[in-house]
Amino acid sequence: MFPLQRRLVSAVLVGLLAGAAAPRAQGAAPPRFGVGFDVVGALPGQNLLPEGIAVGIRGRAALPVNADLSVAADIGLLANLWEGSTDARYMLNPQTSVIVTLPGRGSIRYVLGGFGGFIPLEGGGGGPTLHLGVGTAIPLRDTSLYFEFDPSLLVGQDETTVALAARVGVIF
Repeated sequence: MFPLQRRLVSAVLVGLLAGAAAPRAQGAAPPRFGVGFDVVGALPGQNLLPEGIAVGIRGRAALPVNADLSVAADIGLLANLWEGSTDARYMLNPQTSVIVTLPGRGSIRYVLGGFGGFIPLEGGGGGPTLHLGVGTAIPLRDTSLYFEFDPSLLVGQDETTVALAARVGVIF
């Protein structure tokens, strides 16, 4: 991995550990954990991400600050399989986010935004990202089902592009 990519992964891991170790106020909501599936589309004609659609899995840990605000760290593992399994390209996609819950009834709507990166596990490309998206969580009994659309602005050394991410998963 490149030095910038190592720093991005290290920052996400330190954020997760610090959040898990931070003392919580009495009555504070417990941390929430999620797992889901990712689909990321890269625009054609750029050299930062493999062109086409990448699919993967994602895990997230979120610490509620209050009823309307949470901080989260998550990481995804993506695979671009359009050229067959022998030419598959794999990437890590860590992110740190601030999540703001919007008022409403029934399902829970939210806005999330923050920083992250795309880190190819081999070859070049990737770089740091700035992301801003929207999501909906549908409460079930003990868990919630979530849907997100979270586009990222990916900044490379010589170019900038947009990655479009759609996600679905469960929150525990």
